[in-house]
Amino acid sequence: MNLDKLESLLDDQYEWPSTYKFKFVGNEGHRDELTDIIGQKPCKENASRTGKYISFTFNVQIQESSEVISIYQKVSKLSGIMSL
Repeated sequence: MNLDKLESLLDDQYEWPSTYKFKFVGNEGHRDELTDIIGQKPCKENASRTGKYISFTFNVQIQESSEVISIYQKVSKLSGIMSL
């Protein structure tokens, strides 16, 4: 992905500082890993019907678009996580 283009899109859509909503899908074991990267606990969690997967929502106060990109890059290194 072109990170410069992503940064430009974020800057076009948000006025920084702003609250940014991150959504990820993983399992129970990912909660602590995501919390460590993002620096706060999820504000919302929804388990799948079978309970195998959980969607995690974080509302994070972000100062600039590069912070959003940095969080996505760190999360992308975790195995078994999908970003929404």
